[in-house]
Amino acid sequence: MTADTSFDVSLVRPYQDILLPSIFQPWAEYMVEALAPALGTKALDVGTGPGTVARVLAKAVGPTGAVVGTDLNPAMLALAAELPALDGAPIQYVECGATPLHVSDQAFDLITMQQVLQFVPDRGAALAEMRRAARPGARIAIATWQPLHRNPLFRALHDAVATVLGPDKADLFEEPWSLPGVEVATLAKEAGFVDIELREWTLPATLPGGPDAICCLFDFSAVSPYIGSRRADLTAAVRANLAHCTDETGVHSETAVTLMTARA
Repeated sequence: MTADTSFDVSLVRPYQDILLPSIFQPWAEYMVEALAPALGTKALDVGTGPGTVARVLAKAVGPTGAVVGTDLNPAMLALAAELPALDGAPIQYVECGATPLHVSDQAFDLITMQQVLQFVPDRGAALAEMRRAARPGARIAIATWQPLHRNPLFRALHDAVATVLGPDKADLFEEPWSLPGVEVATLAKEAGFVDIELREWTLPATLPGGPDAICCLFDFSAVSPYIGSRRADLTAAVRANLAHCTDETGVHSETAVTLMTARA
């Protein structure tokens, strides 16, 4: 199904306006650079959200290539469609399933997934589905966050949740940072991928909106249903946790990722 641009994107817009340029765009560029796609490549981006990686792929594979971006959230796909690639391959945004993941019936030379595998209920099935969609010799790249101690911005949010909502809710927030790269590599091997490599990267990150801006992450996390009337308390706690790296231009910190690359 092609993305329907009529969906209300108001709830997901902070993802594009705040998180994408400061956090997700730099990682998209690093991931695509690591794969060095050839012109004319047919690429698939799994869990494309607002099209972060898809647009970088479209530029890299050029007008003779093609890109499909899939996501289970139709509002994210509608948001992605607002910013089409201007100087590269055409992008088709398609809604996909999550349980089980079903990405496309097409075959691809290149498949990417940025910070999505952590949230997929059956990770082994997700890798198997990516393997099914990969042509012989196709390459994949999967980026996952490193633990919270390597990601100070996210640790500040986690610690705020622990203080305001309690340790059980903090455990919910921590879950996406509990998937080690070695586990991703094992899943890829079990799915039939070969030439598996793991790389750890750290990049600087600056959020011009300051501590309040990064609090939009709460709305995309597992603690969202539990915030209720405590939003102001959470925001105040995040502000205090990030005071040491905040100035008039925003919050200055870093993010860290494990990138797994492999070949079908």
